[in-house]
Amino acid sequence: MLRLLRTSRPLQRIVALGGVVLAGLCGGTVAILDRLHDETVAEATLGLRTLNASLAEQTARTIEGIALTVDGIAEQIPAEYRRSPEAFKRLQGDRQVYEILQAKASSLPQLEALSLVAADGSLINFTRQFPAPALDLSQRDYFRVLKDKDPGRVHVSRPAKSLATGEWTLYIARRVNGPDGGLSGLAVGAIRLSYFEQFYRSLHVTPGSGFSLWWRDGMLLARFPAVPDKVGTIATSPEVTERIARHEAGTYASPRSVDGEDRILSFQVLRNYPLVVGVSRTRPEILARWESQAMVIAAAGLVSAVALALMLWAMARQFLAYETANRALSERRQAVEARDEAEEHVRQLQKMEALGQLTGGVAHDFNNLLQAVRSSLHLLEAGGELRAAESRRALEVAGQAVDRGATLTQHLLAFARRQRLAPAPVDLGAQVAGMATLLERTLGGAIRIRIDRDAAMPPAVPPALVDPHQFDIALLNLAINARDAMPDGGTLTIAVTSLSVKGRVAEDKAAEEGISPALAPGGYVAVTVRDSGTGMPPDVLARACEPFFTTKPVGQGSGLGLSMVHGLTAQSGGGMRLESHLGLGTAVTLYLPHAPVDPPAHPAACTSAGTPADAASAVAEPPPLPAAPARVLLVEDDALVRMANAAVLAEAGMTVTEAATGEEALALLEADDGIGILVTDFAMPGMTGADLSRLARHHRPDLPVLIVTGYAEKAELQDLGTEPGIRILSKPIPPSALIGHIAAVL
Repeated sequence: MLRLLRTSRPLQRIVALGGVVLAGLCGGTVAILDRLHDETVAEATLGLRTLNASLAEQTARTIEGIALTVDGIAEQIPAEYRRSPEAFKRLQGDRQVYEILQAKASSLPQLEALSLVAADGSLINFTRQFPAPALDLSQRDYFRVLKDKDPGRVHVSRPAKSLATGEWTLYIARRVNGPDGGLSGLAVGAIRLSYFEQFYRSLHVTPGSGFSLWWRDGMLLARFPAVPDKVGTIATSPEVTERIARHEAGTYASPRSVDGEDRILSFQVLRNYPLVVGVSRTRPEILARWESQAMVIAAAGLVSAVALALMLWAMARQFLAYETANRALSERRQAVEARDEAEEHVRQLQKMEALGQLTGGVAHDFNNLLQAVRSSLHLLEAGGELRAAESRRALEVAGQAVDRGATLTQHLLAFARRQRLAPAPVDLGAQVAGMATLLERTLGGAIRIRIDRDAAMPPAVPPALVDPHQFDIALLNLAINARDAMPDGGTLTIAVTSLSVKGRVAEDKAAEEGISPALAPGGYVAVTVRDSGTGMPPDVLARACEPFFTTKPVGQGSGLGLSMVHGLTAQSGGGMRLESHLGLGTAVTLYLPHAPVDPPAHPAACTSAGTPADAASAVAEPPPLPAAPARVLLVEDDALVRMANAAVLAEAGMTVTEAATGEEALALLEADDGIGILVTDFAMPGMTGADLSRLARHHRPDLPVLIVTGYAEKAELQDLGTEPGIRILSKPIPPSALIGHIAAVL
């Protein structure tokens, strides 16, 4: 081979070309790795900056929330206590002030405590303890700063260890001045620095990430992962301290950070506060992906170099190496395609599952509409002659059902964005008090908001189990409705009370006692929102909770407010009561169950299952009816379906008795023993068709029963369908099949 190389100029050229290609391959590999390295670091740096900006904004809002609360407390102190330091000190024994401070503190999770400090530095009111402990705070940073001058805004003090808890705490203080501008006292809010560590811990972040909060001089306040021995110390290097002091934001490499790791750190100074938020990530974690890419690229370069060398020494091995590499790339591509196909399959299954759940929720209503259309058209297609009036009536019923189908489609689109509830124990008195400012801004100056202090904050009112966010939205919806009912102004009264229901309450007695007739036995917190507006006439009051019903002009209301409030209370295990009198105003009371001592267990979600009786929804040839006319009790809450099915059965020569509810049907069965068969819908308000069937057969065990259901999920009917004399039918069922089933069981 060497002799051939010395004598063969084409081979020499090939070898020279191979050497150039090999050098270019190595140089290109190095260039690609270097570029990927820079891109990886740049991408990580951009991500750190973005996350840091978000955390800085969140931290600033946390501080501002406390600052606004402290400002509000300072501004709300009555003038009689501002006149002198001695007058301010009288707040020391005021329990009402203590309760107000507690309510304010409970509205902000980040707020550890609120306190009032006298002009001599003594603690006079404190949310942690009443009466306040005897503590001298005159040496605190915020007291020394605000004692002799008023900056006109809150002061964020340098962190210090709390005298009450011993934890590192950040204090936000506001000076309270007397009429002469002198110091009367201070309003102080405290936030534990461990709150930020817990907040950072709750973030779902990539491995190797670190979050920290600094004083601008380099003092470490909080960090995750935690470094307890460094908190409260100047933990940064002089270079980092200088960068923080001179720049508002920046990103730099820190070969040896607080925890000794090599990190890339992004920092940003909070607006208006001497605090710095830092987000970092270890360099090994940042470069982990690049290192894996470098290994792949280096391996590919090595394979190519070996292939090139083999090509020079043996052309046959070159083709073998090429085929091997090509096969490896093809297998990798197939693996990627298989993974993408599997992921797409999973996504498709998730879409189908969501679509199935959504479709099952409305299947009953659509099947009712289809049943009405099918039964009405059956009358028109009957072999006998129909009178013109009956034909027009059947067509009218069918047309109404189709129109309702279009309306129901619009309702489906409107309700597509539904949320799950996150119930938690909530002090509704404090929740309502916390909403007062928002309600005042929303309703305007023409409406006075009155919170019943005797009812809103009694110690006896326990927490309620409800989603606090959804409760706020419900309260705001009710307030907006009240505002619209008081165009010339008025008074909105909100009261919170506690009540206990010993047993199921009859509707007439419930109306007298002013509670919801749908409440189960147990304890409830009642929130009443009462306005002095125009009120509602009886016809409007009867439909006020219906979805999409509104009396407001187009574009000013969706008609979903009260129905959504009603849905919240029902889903939370409570109820709602609506009272209104024309010209006297409206009162809406929400009943929410007391929160248990232990968290409630969430029931498992139901699973869908088919019903064996589905296959029997039609018959090939209905058997003949008995010689005597069959007496049928038809129970259906949907008037269109009931009207159409009654007409079909009457046309078939049966005597039909109609009922709209299970209770009405039970009364008819008890009064008339001549009824031969019960045909009932499954899903009805109050008593379901399954409940009606069990009660009816308890009195008359031999009574045949047909349960017609429009639900896609009928698992709960499987056991009932196995009992003799009971059949489960699916909507929409052909009229001839319905007649056939009646004839078969008779």
